[in-house]
Amino acid sequence: MRIIKSGFLKRGYVGLCIALLSFISGIESKQLSSGLTNLIEQTKSEVPVAPVSQVTGATVQAAAGGDEYVQSEAHLQVNAVKEALAKISLHRKNEDGTVFEDSRTSNELVTPYMNIVAAAINKEVELKDSHYVFYNGCGNEWRVSQDIYKQLYAYRNPLKSVKDFIFVRFTDSPSINAQDFLQENVTKWAGVNDNIQAVRDVLVSTNLALFGGVGTEGECTWNYFLTSKSHRYPTATQYYAILKSNDMSYDLELFTKEATVLVKDLLDASPEQMLIQYCIPQDKVDQTAYLSWILGVPYERKSVALMEKWMEGKERFGGITGPIVKKVMQKIKAAKTPEDQAMYEELVAAVDRGDFGVRAFMQRYRNNPWTVKDINEIQARVLITNDIVLNPASGVKFFSYFTTPHDIQKKYLNNLGVLVKKMIDAEEGKTAEQKAADIAKNEETFARLDAAEKAERAKEKAEKEAKKAAAKAVQKAAAKAVEKPAKKIVHSFIPVQ
Repeated sequence: MRIIKSGFLKRGYVGLCIALLSFISGIESKQLSSGLTNLIEQTKSEVPVAPVSQVTGATVQAAAGGDEYVQSEAHLQVNAVKEALAKISLHRKNEDGTVFEDSRTSNELVTPYMNIVAAAINKEVELKDSHYVFYNGCGNEWRVSQDIYKQLYAYRNPLKSVKDFIFVRFTDSPSINAQDFLQENVTKWAGVNDNIQAVRDVLVSTNLALFGGVGTEGECTWNYFLTSKSHRYPTATQYYAILKSNDMSYDLELFTKEATVLVKDLLDASPEQMLIQYCIPQDKVDQTAYLSWILGVPYERKSVALMEKWMEGKERFGGITGPIVKKVMQKIKAAKTPEDQAMYEELVAAVDRGDFGVRAFMQRYRNNPWTVKDINEIQARVLITNDIVLNPASGVKFFSYFTTPHDIQKKYLNNLGVLVKKMIDAEEGKTAEQKAADIAKNEETFARLDAAEKAERAKEKAEKEAKKAAAKAVQKAAAKAVEKPAKKIVHSFIPVQ
């Protein structure tokens, strides 16, 4: 396998590179040099491996023919990507919200999880000629609602297979295709901004490779797998949606409490989160995904270059990048200068030509990755649609990877099954009148819990803005003191006679 060249090994990245190669060299039937093979054998014992981990997906042999590389392999051919991976770092948050840097080395942030790396890339190889793969990091807490929904769906649809499938939304989503979605948004806004809740509801941010975006924590899927990024936990909103979608009248408040217990069990089990592979059939990929940059902006080089210029020297996270992206989109849409007008027209024309389609792009990505400009920056947005991504019969496959210890995972699945059975039994024991009354009660409960949740969010937002304003005031006062130093006070003394 050509994932790592011997020259790369000589540049000081031996531990990480040999770890990667030693775990995944069996994926493809490409002959390694005897010298490199010997080096791998000598160092295998030095590579730390994760303890018990849950990995969905079995090791397979390479598919014959087709593109030269699978996506994650192609991504790791590029020197800049290798160098960024060798320097990968991680920041965490204390309970008070302050940020600190994880003390682990780049090797320690990757090599303990090589079973997951191997399984994920093996799955890419298995589906190489039929699917394209997209990576998303998701908090462990969402596994509970996803697993409950999947079991209820299987109960209601016994003839439909849900093998290798995850429901990533619990309500109906539009069936608009990616091309129409882009045309609508670009014409109206000169781009896409998934900081907006309505957009985020129908889009999932993904990378095209396992280590896509490496070096930029807020954009790298692997970083989202390693630590929680403060995503909001499932609340009554999600649990109410699960009940409504399954036409169930189980007590909402009780359901929320019982599911929260399962969430806590998973959160306490391991610090790592969940890695999800979205595997979309190649003949359907352009209907449901498009090439993007941060925040879902279609990857059009000129508009992206302008946004990069405005972001220069700034940290890339929502509070900074979101407003900048919005301002650039407004500038381009307003078209007050000939340059803005040209940029807007070019962006619209690029959408009309289908320039952001994934399938054609993959021909170059998976065969000549060195020619792909900004290969580590290019992402994809996947539309969550009823007809494809939420449809187990569409050919879309999902695979999840996490590090929950085996005994805790077994206990979790048992408790999950008990809860789902309890919900189903309760439903079957009700008369039509009881069910109608309980549904009405759940509507009232949801209104109360939803109001309380919104009030809590508003309070958190106000506190955050107050802290931000106070910090800004301190900075402003400090800057003013530097600009205008206080006048020196001169005291006159009368000598003592």
